[in-house]
Amino acid sequence: MTPPPVPAADVPTIHASQATDTPPESAAPGALPEPVMPDAGAVRPSLRQRIERLTGGSLLAALHPARWGLLVLALIVAGLWLVELGSRGSQDDMTVIRSATLMAMPTPERPQAGAPRLITLPHAWDHSPRLSAPLGYRVRFDLPTRRASAAGAAGLAGLYIERLCGAHEIRLNGWRLAVRGRLDAPRPNECLDPVLVALPPAMLRQADNQLDIILAAQVRSQVAVSEHAGYLSPVRIGPMHQLEGMQRRLQTLHTGVTQALAMLVGAVGTAALLLAALSRLPYLGYFGAACLGWAMLCALLTGAHLPLSVPAYEWLTGALMPPIAVAAILSLMRYSGIQVRWIELSVALQSIVVPLSLLIAAPDRISTITQPWMVILSLEVLVALGVFLHRAWMRSPADFRVVGFALGMTLVGAAFERMMVADEILLPGVRAISIGAVVMFAGMVLRMLQQMQAAVGAAEAGRLAAERRVEEITSDMERNYSHMAEMRVEQVTAKERKRIAADLHDDLGAKLLTIVHTSESERIATLAREALEEMRLSVRGLTGRAVQLGDAIGDWRSEVMMRLSQGGVELNWNTPDDLLMSERAMSARAYVQTTRILREAVSNVLKHSGATHCEISMRMDINDFELTISDNGRGIPMELDGKLDRGHGMSTMKGRAKQLQGQCLVESGPGYGTTIRLTLPL
Repeated sequence: MTPPPVPAADVPTIHASQATDTPPESAAPGALPEPVMPDAGAVRPSLRQRIERLTGGSLLAALHPARWGLLVLALIVAGLWLVELGSRGSQDDMTVIRSATLMAMPTPERPQAGAPRLITLPHAWDHSPRLSAPLGYRVRFDLPTRRASAAGAAGLAGLYIERLCGAHEIRLNGWRLAVRGRLDAPRPNECLDPVLVALPPAMLRQADNQLDIILAAQVRSQVAVSEHAGYLSPVRIGPMHQLEGMQRRLQTLHTGVTQALAMLVGAVGTAALLLAALSRLPYLGYFGAACLGWAMLCALLTGAHLPLSVPAYEWLTGALMPPIAVAAILSLMRYSGIQVRWIELSVALQSIVVPLSLLIAAPDRISTITQPWMVILSLEVLVALGVFLHRAWMRSPADFRVVGFALGMTLVGAAFERMMVADEILLPGVRAISIGAVVMFAGMVLRMLQQMQAAVGAAEAGRLAAERRVEEITSDMERNYSHMAEMRVEQVTAKERKRIAADLHDDLGAKLLTIVHTSESERIATLAREALEEMRLSVRGLTGRAVQLGDAIGDWRSEVMMRLSQGGVELNWNTPDDLLMSERAMSARAYVQTTRILREAVSNVLKHSGATHCEISMRMDINDFELTISDNGRGIPMELDGKLDRGHGMSTMKGRAKQLQGQCLVESGPGYGTTIRLTLPL
């Protein structure tokens, strides 16, 4: 029996002319700009090579259109479906009501209706549980003349509410149009599907239509997720055929796609558990458990009908979250080879703590427990993911590509659902996570196949290597024998050098030292001292000990400064600090030859150049050492032009440099001084 019209009483109303297409300041921002597609002509020729290096090359070959025509057809169909799903159609003939009058409906405990007040839609039930009585929303609207004539000629008008969460009753001008659920026992599974109700022309008036929506639901603190709390979005009134398309698209995205992906994730979890049992890989077992738990959680989030009370339903929803997060964390840890006992125990303990805390908080404070724990669990999973990616980047690029690609597909899915829905997204990220789980499992399976192929290839390569090894043993033995003979010769040579050096030092050195200290002739003592220095330098070259560059430069500088100061020549020594502090070493042979070249050059400055100033600079690059000696003397005479090697020891210096695989260049001219550049490899 149809109930009588709801009395208007003294309730203030909002006219449709005051709340139509222009949203108030508090309304949600406008639609996102259309994405800009990249220009195919701008793709660089090396893009294919980069993708092949990233995927190993096998994926592109497997997905080639010439081999997988059915896959190409499926992609085309999916693309057309996504285009149809993402199109929103024209909304020019619609009225959007964004304001309403709200009042608490009478109940047996409180027979008087609450005081009316004006609100802005959307309206979320974020108030106290003590005020959870059914609420009534009332709006008034006029039917434009154009729409009335179009409705009479082309079809029905309709009422569309994108999100109406809870048991509700809709009345138009006092006549009941639709009822869903029980107002005295609302359930959280009546939230995701949009509401579409036809407006019979017989019930419509040209002006001053009254729409009443009575809503009963749980408040935010009584549910585990915000999508299960009472909610009323803006009301749209327009042509029925347009509203049906909007309802179909949104219902497909919020419910159909979510449930389909949840079923796919459940199948993936079952397959992962079977693979874990066959392969005995622990990370696959944890991954399968996480996928099965996620599939069950998605079923609860999308309103699965279970014979449970509302508090038990919400408790189960919140209690499923920690085991899923723990399984995901353990899967990432085992996949990356990390096994820390105290971390595993601490995260596993959350699967007990969270359900107990939810049990204590039920029924009126469930969200106060689930909200912080959701943040904590999400951070833990992100930290585990970051540790895995860092470890995989350093040790296993193939595993990094698997998880990195799954993470990228998750982000792409989140961005795509943001583009698909202009207003509020229900269950944000749920569909994207499901996509990421499926992609990650596919990557794991592909990775296992690659490892199996690599193992088979390694076995075959081992067999071939063993055959080649038999052939190489003989040649290796011959090379080793030859090498041992060469080493023996080198050892004998080094031993003989040391003996000669010891004889020179003990016999000739002692005699020269005696001459230096006992000779009464200064000239003889000087010659003996020089001969002693040359002998010591030769002995140093025979010992074969490498010399640090800093030590060598110090010896050279001390000797050159003493000789030039005695000859009255000013010295400018230029050596970089990094060269003095360098840990590079110079072989004993190179040190001896460089010292003799430097001595010969200084002797030329003192004996032949007539210079008053001498500059010595050194530098070193990656492989070479360069020594430059410049003076301001009179230079080499013109008659020796082109014959610089014939005098002043030039040929000797160049010969010594050539023995060390280096070069010695001489630059000189009358009146311009002389510059000698010595370059030696280190």
